[in-house]
Amino acid sequence: CNTFSNDWAYDDMLVIIQNEYVHQGISGIPKIFNADAFESYSKSQNEGTNQLTAGRYRPLSMVTFAVEQQLLGIDHTDFSDTSKAGAKLAFKKQKEKLTQDMHFRHVVNVLLFVLSVIVLLYFLRKVVLPGMPLAAFLAALIFTVHPIHTEVVANVKSRDEILSLLFVCLTFIKAFTYRDSKKVKDLVLACVCFLLALLSKEYAVVLVVLLPLAFYMFKKDDLKKSIGSSLVYLAPLAVYFILRLSAVKPAVEGLEGDIMNNPYAFASASEKIASEISILLNYLRLLVFPHPLSSDYTYNQIPYVDFASIQFWLSLAVHGALLWFMYRLIQKRHVLGFAIAFYFVFMLLISNIVVNIGAPMGERLIYHSSIGFVIVLGFFLEKGYDRMNAAAAAKALLAGLMVVIVVASGFKTVPRNKDWESNSTLFSKDVLVAPNSVIANTNAGMACVDHANNTTDEKEQREWTLKAIPYLDKAISLNNQFAQAHLNRGLCYLKLGDMERASNDCDSVQKYFPTLPALAYLSYEVTTYYVNLGLKLAAENKPVEALAAFKRSSDASPSNPDLLYNLAFAYCKNNQMQEGRAALLRTLQLKPDHAPARNLLAQVNANMGLQ
Repeated sequence: CNTFSNDWAYDDMLVIIQNEYVHQGISGIPKIFNADAFESYSKSQNEGTNQLTAGRYRPLSMVTFAVEQQLLGIDHTDFSDTSKAGAKLAFKKQKEKLTQDMHFRHVVNVLLFVLSVIVLLYFLRKVVLPGMPLAAFLAALIFTVHPIHTEVVANVKSRDEILSLLFVCLTFIKAFTYRDSKKVKDLVLACVCFLLALLSKEYAVVLVVLLPLAFYMFKKDDLKKSIGSSLVYLAPLAVYFILRLSAVKPAVEGLEGDIMNNPYAFASASEKIASEISILLNYLRLLVFPHPLSSDYTYNQIPYVDFASIQFWLSLAVHGALLWFMYRLIQKRHVLGFAIAFYFVFMLLISNIVVNIGAPMGERLIYHSSIGFVIVLGFFLEKGYDRMNAAAAAKALLAGLMVVIVVASGFKTVPRNKDWESNSTLFSKDVLVAPNSVIANTNAGMACVDHANNTTDEKEQREWTLKAIPYLDKAISLNNQFAQAHLNRGLCYLKLGDMERASNDCDSVQKYFPTLPALAYLSYEVTTYYVNLGLKLAAENKPVEALAAFKRSSDASPSNPDLLYNLAFAYCKNNQMQEGRAALLRTLQLKPDHAPARNLLAQVNANMGLQ
C-alpha cells in the first residue's frame, strides 16, 4: 500500500502518460482494441507503429486505464497561451493532474493484486491442491509477499501481468467447474475468461497445453479425453488471433539488428543458446533469494557466455533434472509434475528461445512461472508439517518459518516499492545494480537531468547536469548508436554552454535517429548558435571560420534549405565552388523555388563554365 503515493515510472510513460488512446477515456477503447500496445507512444515519437518484434497486443489493461481516465476526468489543459510563463503554468497543471491520476491507478493496481491473490488461492485449493489446503494457503502467501513481484504491483503498466494471471486462474476454475457440472454457462464463462486472459497478455496461450495436462492429472482422464475436453478452448484462442492480426502491424525493418530490441544481436549462434540457457538460472536464483532487484537487465548488464561457461552447464544440469522429474511425475499424475510444467511452459515464453522478447530477462516476466515455484514450496512445507504429525513443535516451527519469510520479504518489498516512486528514484537506485546496462545508465543520466530541471538554483542545476554526463558517457561507450543517450548528453552540454560537444551529439542523433521528437529543441539551439556565429565571423571577414560555423549549423538541421544556402554561400566566398554548387543543388532539391539559391547557382555555373 505504500505505492499509493507513487507517481509514474518506467513503462508507465509508454502505455499511460503518453498514450492518447488512454487519455481519450471510453471513446479511446475502440482504438485500443485495434492497435499495438505501444502504437500511440511510437507515433508520438515518430517511430512508426511497431518497434518491437512480434508486437505487443494487450488491450485489456489499457482499457482499464481508459475507464479510469473517464472516471478521473479527461485532461483539458489549455495550452493556448504560448508565452513562456503561460506554457510553464499549463504544463505544471497537466503534470499535477497526471500525478493525482497515478495515485488512483496505484490503488487500483493493489486492489487487483489482492483480488488476484484471492482467486489464486481458490485455484490452488480447487484445482491443484484440493486435498492440501495448508499447502495451497502457504503457496499463495509466499507468492503474495515475494519481493520479485514488486515491479508488477508498483509499476502500473504491469497491470497486464496481474490481469493475465487473474484470468488464467479463473479459466482453470471455470473449466473444472464445467467439467463437473456440464452446464453451458460454466463453459461460456471459462471461454470468456480464457479470452480475457489472452487480451491481458499473450502468455495465456500456454493454457492450450496446461488445461489438458490439468484434466489428465487432476481428473484422471486419459490423454485422448483430456485433449478432447480442451478443444473447445481453441475458439477463444482463434478470436484472439483474429483481433491480434488485425491490430498489430508488421515491425519496422532493422529491429533484429538493433541491440536495444534484440539482446543477442551481437552474439554468435553458440553464445545465444548458451546465454539463454544460462539466464534461466538467474530467474531461479531470484526466486530463492530476491536480491538485488533491478528494473533493467538489458545490454550489456548480462554478458554473453559460451559453452565453456560454468553457469551454462549448471543451468543445463538443473533444468535438465527438473524436466526429467517433471516427465516422471506427470506419468504418476503427481501434483509436483504439474507445478514444474506450469513453471516451464511460462518460462519458455520469456526465455528468448521461442521468440525474441527484446530483453535478456526481467523480474516482471517471472510472475506467472513463480506459481509453479510456490506450489512446490507449499507442498513440501505441508508434507514436512505432516511428517511431524502436526505436533505443537511442528506448528511453532512452521509458524516461525513463515514469520521469517513474511518479515524478510517485507523488509525487501516495502523499500523497493518506494524505489518505484518515480523515474528519478528508480533510475538512481537501479544503475547501482545494473552498472553495465545501456538503458540503466541512460535512465540514471535522465534522472539527474530531471533533478536539474526541477530546481531554480543555478548552482544546483549545474551540479546535477554535470552528474548526468558520466552516466550518459557510460551508456554511449556501451552502445555508441543509442540516440537517446546522445540526445540527453547533448542537452546537458547545451545547458553548460559547451556548444561544440552539444553539436557533436546533435550530429549523432541526426545520424542514428533523425526523427526523434526531442531532437528538434537541441537542433534548433545548436543551429541558431552556429548561424549567428557564422554571420559574425563573415562580418569580421573570416571566411574559413565562418564556413566551419555554417557547416555546423547545416549538420544540426540537414533538412533546412536556408541553412544549406548559407553554407553554399560560405563555400563560394571561400572559393570552394565545387562544394558550393553541391550545397546549392541540395538546397534546390529541398526547396525548388528558392530564388537566392537559383541565382547563386547560375553565377557559380557561369564561373565554372557549366550550362
